[in-house]
Amino acid sequence: MFRQDELLIFPSPVSNDSALTLGLIIVEEARKIGMDFSVRIITNGVTAFSHLMGKTGLENEWWMDKKLNTARETGVSTMRFFCEIQSGMREAPAFLDDLSSYAVDGGCVTLRDWTGHAFGYAIASGNDHQCDHEVVVRAIARFLGTEIPSLI
Repeated sequence: MFRQDELLIFPSPVSNDSALTLGLIIVEEARKIGMDFSVRIITNGVTAFSHLMGKTGLENEWWMDKKLNTARETGVSTMRFFCEIQSGMREAPAFLDDLSSYAVDGGCVTLRDWTGHAFGYAIASGNDHQCDHEVVVRAIARFLGTEIPSLI
């Protein structure tokens, strides 16, 4: 179901400069489809890239925080988590009772190296959660020079 997770593997953790490159690719992908997003790249526990496009702002920052908390808690992309709950593959965990801190919405992708180590997150907010997810995974695939199946 989530072949994307298997394909979007980095050869090594990204540097701050690589996080900048990835963030700019996400912005470029967003511009291609004519939509505004808030974008954030977290590496080694810190924000290495952040950009608010167009009229995105504080509310999108809040959504990215919630998506990030969910991805950190589950260890998978928030879209995968959403699909697993929707399909009955996973029970909704108790932490989801705190809707002020967590969200079951796509848009946050866990960045992993070839050993499976999670070293960061790429997050987008500003549109339908499927679109948020899609713009991030397209950009990661482009950054890695690979192709991925689309979910939308």
